[in-house]
Amino acid sequence: MPAVWLRLSIVVPLLLVLTTAPAHAEELPATLRASLMVRILAYDRRMSSHPPPLTIAILHQEGDTNSARGGQELGTAMEAAARGRTIAGHPLRVLRIGFRNAAQLQEELSRQGVVALYACEGLEAQSELISRVTRQLSILSITGSEAQVNRGLGIGLSRKGNSPVILVHLSAVRAEGADLDAGLLSLSQLVEPRPGQE
Repeated sequence: MPAVWLRLSIVVPLLLVLTTAPAHAEELPATLRASLMVRILAYDRRMSSHPPPLTIAILHQEGDTNSARGGQELGTAMEAAARGRTIAGHPLRVLRIGFRNAAQLQEELSRQGVVALYACEGLEAQSELISRVTRQLSILSITGSEAQVNRGLGIGLSRKGNSPVILVHLSAVRAEGADLDAGLLSLSQLVEPRPGQE
């Protein structure tokens, strides 16, 4: 898909909505994160090789009320964004998972055939554990926190003022097996790995 169309289909809708969003908000609104996730997944060329449906997991910290609430909100937005949409001809499925430990996460992601994971607020301290699992299972990891990207997750959906920012930890997404279109990378801010991360 041409990079010009990618720029129009991702950036323009975000800018239109962000100009009306509260200036103090650090995260993109859930509806925008959901819409952007669907678009980003369409630019991972691996998706055509996965059996349908393409399952997206929304991960929250189990026992953390705020994290669970954020997961519920994003999950609802993702279900709406995925309804009637396909990627490489495959329908999308959304599920919510509460994080307890790495072994539990690995088992659930494997059993459900997850292809992408969104790590909600409240999981910052677990970022490196989550990244080990996503790399082992070749699952693309996405988050709304720049700190979590710096700790090894693959893609961050953030904002600076009224501008949306797509952060890509290039070595992390490669370790997760992602095959991202160059057009997406040209619109993204590449994040260098922390010393000792790789």
